[in-house]
Amino acid sequence: MPPTNASPEKHLQHQSPHFAQRLGLFDATMLVMGGIIGSGIFMNPYVVATQVHTPMLILGAWMLGGLVALAGAYIYAELAARMPQVGGQYAYLREAYHPLGAFLYGWGLLLVIQSGGMAAVAVTFGRYFIELTHLPFSDKTIATATLVLLVLINCLGVRVGGTVQSVLMVLKIAAIVALVACGLLLVEDSQFALTPVLDQPASFDLLLAVGAAMIPVLFAYGGWQTSNFIAAEVKEPRKNLPRGLLLGVLGVIVLYLAVNFVCVHALGAEGLANTTTPASAVMRLVLGEKGAAFIALGITISTLGFPPS
Repeated sequence: MPPTNASPEKHLQHQSPHFAQRLGLFDATMLVMGGIIGSGIFMNPYVVATQVHTPMLILGAWMLGGLVALAGAYIYAELAARMPQVGGQYAYLREAYHPLGAFLYGWGLLLVIQSGGMAAVAVTFGRYFIELTHLPFSDKTIATATLVLLVLINCLGVRVGGTVQSVLMVLKIAAIVALVACGLLLVEDSQFALTPVLDQPASFDLLLAVGAAMIPVLFAYGGWQTSNFIAAEVKEPRKNLPRGLLLGVLGVIVLYLAVNFVCVHALGAEGLANTTTPASAVMRLVLGEKGAAFIALGITISTLGFPPS
């Protein structure tokens, strides 16, 4: 007869279903970076430059935004270490406050917050994809097909979904690195200047301008918190998820500052403020239309990720 000294509770705990822990530190880091880096970094620099008008203020706004994101990452790293549970904010709200608050948040996330963001980004992808391929479809059709494809990929398992996300993230980083390298190496006359630091005397109006510049900056840095959704699918989550959060956010800060430095270096603060497509403007300046087409492809890829951002 089998031994009967094990309690029913232990037996049920042993038999209870659980998520497959197949994502390592690299996957967690790529998920964090993929949740942050989107098309915003290729477009929002000009929005910041319309609010603050010196290179130092522009870079300072992006540095401040990075510090805010890093502070948030530290908080979520602590939460991930204490409660490595699937659900992210849902689990934290449930444990810290009340299940009703978590329930309402979960439905809000499903019906409005996450789904709305995914739809908007998918349409952006569709527009760039059609511009590159000239296929005879509407952007809504491409957007819908893309979302269905990503759902099917994730249905194949956590390992497949994690691998696709990592590949997409590597391609995003490659596009950003290419932009930075071309801007630094091929631009002959630098427009970057350390002075003046301020574009107006220190005043409440300057504070308002910096605050307005922070809106697109914080939008571009948003998304790191979503990596905690998959805490239960990460190997050794108490160790790898906090490390992935911090490494991912630090990596994004470096990339974002590099992109903005190159934009100011190539276009100057005034030139950056006068173009709605700064990444394309930089690549067109150094490599012509082929360079602009290449970065358009990078922007298209950048709209895909976990979650689309």
